[in-house]
Parts: sequence; structure tokens; C-alpha cells
Amino acid sequence: MDTAPLVRWLPVEKPESLKPKSTEPRLTVELVPQTCWYSNVRSEVSTGEWDKLKRVTFERANYRCEVCSGRGLKHPVECHEIWDYDDERHIQTLTGLIALCPACHECKHMGFANIKGRGELATDHLAKVNGWTIHQAKTYVRECFQVWQERSQHEWDLDITYLEQFEISSHSSSPRRGDRPGN
Repeated sequence: MDTAPLVRWLPVEKPESLKPKSTEPRLTVELVPQTCWYSNVRSEVSTGEWDKLKRVTFERANYRCEVCSGRGLKHPVECHEIWDYDDERHIQTLTGLIALCPACHECKHMGFANIKGRGELATDHLAKVNGWTIHQAKTYVRECFQVWQERSQHEWDLDITYLEQFEISSHSSSPRRGDRPGN
């Protein structure tokens, strides 16, 4: 059979420059397991050291959000801790600090946004930044809460050795098992 007449209906491969660069969202939700609440950088370093870390983070980002380039009205940016969770060994590892506008920071902590009655606003912002529909954003948030629920069933060791590059000393040695509510 001659397929030449059908060629015009066949999909055309897009040139590499027109293909999406990544399917990863620009803005993600990062729910801290309930068993890790109150166990963070601020609880492990002095107020002066936390202020130094924030200043370095904000200056590096030129006081702009590192996700959407926006700024807040009350204060331009907030310092967000980036954590990696080893789901096999149950280690919560600090991997970075990032400057976020208040709206993006609220998305990172969607559970807290929900408690404050701002979950819908945060979901709207998440959708806007990622170019998603509201339905896509809500589906993503539900998936994040499923991961959070599973991770909240475990106790986690805290590893903040990332801070050594800033010559910051923690109140305790790292990694450690933190004193967390419910222990």
C-alpha cells in the first residue's frame, strides 16, 4: 500500500529547540514529615548564625525569589530549607537554602497554608508558576500529601552537615536523632 498520500496526517517531530526542556515543576511542594516538625536549621543553630545564613542566601539571590523572580510586599524573600529524605534509612538531610518570595514559600509548606486558610491561594500560585491547570495542581498536591503521610509514620535522623561550608556550628553533632514532639 502506498502511504505517501497519508504523510500530511502523520505527526511531525518537533525540533529539539521546541521540545519542552523538562517535565519537572519549577515550584514544588515540600511537606516536612510530622515527626520532623520543629527539627530544622533554626532549632539547631543560634539566632545570629541563622541570621547569617539568611543574609548569605538572600544576597546570593539578589533579594529575588529563586523560583519566580518575584518579591513580597512586607519583606522581599524568605529563607527556605531544602531537605532530601532517604526513605530507606530515614535520614532527613539538608541539601540547600533558597530565597523564596512569600507566595512560593507558602506553596512549599502547603499543609501550613491549609491550616491558615490559604490553601486555595497557594494552589492557585502553584498552578500559575508551573503553567498548570488548577486540576493538575490539586492532583500534584494530593500526591505530595500521600508521600507526607507515609513519611510521617517514621522517625528521622537529622543531617545538617551541609552547614559546615558556612562554618556554622550546630547545638548538637550531626547527623542526630532530634527531640521531636511525639518521641
